[in-house]
Amino acid sequence: VVIISLIVAILVIAFGIFGYYFYATNMVAVATYDGGKVTKSEYTIYYKTFQPMLTYFGYPEDIIPEQIANKAALDEIILKEAKKEGVTIPEDRKKEIDEQFQDKDQLKQLEEQNINADQLKNLYYSDAIISAYIDKKVAEANDEDVLNYIKTSEENANLNSYETNHVLFKTTSSSGTALSDEEKANKKSQAEAVLQRVKNGEDIATIAKDLSEDTGTKESGGIYTVYMDGQTDESYANAVKDMQVGDVVLVESSYGYHVIKLTSITENGRAKNEYDRENYVNDNINKISTEKNFKVNSDNLKKVVEQITGKSSTDANNTDSNSTQDTSTTGDSTTNSTSSTGE
Repeated sequence: VVIISLIVAILVIAFGIFGYYFYATNMVAVATYDGGKVTKSEYTIYYKTFQPMLTYFGYPEDIIPEQIANKAALDEIILKEAKKEGVTIPEDRKKEIDEQFQDKDQLKQLEEQNINADQLKNLYYSDAIISAYIDKKVAEANDEDVLNYIKTSEENANLNSYETNHVLFKTTSSSGTALSDEEKANKKSQAEAVLQRVKNGEDIATIAKDLSEDTGTKESGGIYTVYMDGQTDESYANAVKDMQVGDVVLVESSYGYHVIKLTSITENGRAKNEYDRENYVNDNINKISTEKNFKVNSDNLKKVVEQITGKSSTDANNTDSNSTQDTSTTGDSTTNSTSSTGE
């Protein structure tokens, strides 16, 4: 009996030590919010996933840890809301993720980076559910609420949508470099010829399918809806704003020469603008962290980051300016924008 009691006591102590060690190494709260927390274990996979990305895009090294904590907490909050509403991973996305984590080369690479494949896979699952949830909210958003959001976000907001057809003659090469003056003059001549053809009564949609260099709208006959939301090239948007239905104009933008015909104007059409609807939903979602009393535990966050990186905060501060300069330079190549008229 004495021996058994001693063995039990030893086991209890051992499990107690193990439990404490497990808690200390995995369950420490990096951030808290009403009803939950971001543990060290959860934060670690987020950090290893997103830190290289944020560094690449030039985020200052000293704000990256808290940015990642914010994302981890907000993701957890949104995920709970999504599951309450029965949102699940779309089957095609789940299949895609599963196949990705069956790739032996990728699994080996994750192992070399000391990234837990199962944790990363679950992170991908969560991200897919969150994306599906946001899509659901965007689709369900009330038009009047979206319009009111735009009105409060912008001074003198233009709520109309403008339906156009256009033919584009690009003044840049496939690599993005500007054409020579002679080549540019030739493009302008082609655009002027099309302008005259449309004014003479020819169908601009037919011409666009034949001649337009905007690959995004060419097949649809150059159809492009303009919302005054700052996402359309300024020259294009300003021209359309001053046109009457049926007008045809030639406009030069940063992409080239556009022959534009305004086909209709829809009052309050911005209620259907995907960009505005997404902003409305995202703004509402971002308010959740405030409502949930989200807080970062700075001391725990600092210790966890030091354990992940193997560097003290002092070491990080000493290299901060150099790393920021390097990443911002590298990130320049990612700032190339696609054409706001579908190019």
